Amino acid sequence: MKKLFIFFLISFALAVINGYFFNYINDIYLHFDVNQDKNQNISKNELNFIAIFIAPFIETFAFQYLPYLVLTKWIGIKNNIICIITMSVIFSSMHYYNWLYIVMTFFGGLILNNLYVYYYKHTHKYSFILTVFFHALFNLYGFLFVM
Repeated sequence: MKKLFIFFLISFALAVINGYFFNYINDIYLHFDVNQDKNQNISKNELNFIAIFIAPFIETFAFQYLPYLVLTKWIGIKNNIICIITMSVIFSSMHYYNWLYIVMTFFGGLILNNLYVYYYKHTHKYSFILTVFFHALFNLYGFLFVM
């Protein structure tokens, strides 16, 4: 249990560093508008509610659970690195606000998918909900400290 918690904390720290690194690159060099393509019919509070409480469930199902199931059970891929990279490409391709955001979410996806696969191997029963919790906590961190 202690190893699982430490893995969670290290993964979370890496995800935060990933976010700050790419935000720094954007702020200093690229200046992409991070608020572009936002739906004007949704308030900031509604958007944050969706990002913190709803999106982590949907995205964990669509970008971790299903791809891992398809890759390992249906296709029969045994190499976790190939699975993690493939899942990260899928995850980042759905976050297409700009090319830098795609790159950032690819590296974030590596962290998130590695966490999912690790928990799948060590505590299969809780891998989905722990990944949802991690994703929700990361989105909450972004809401509280980055936005």
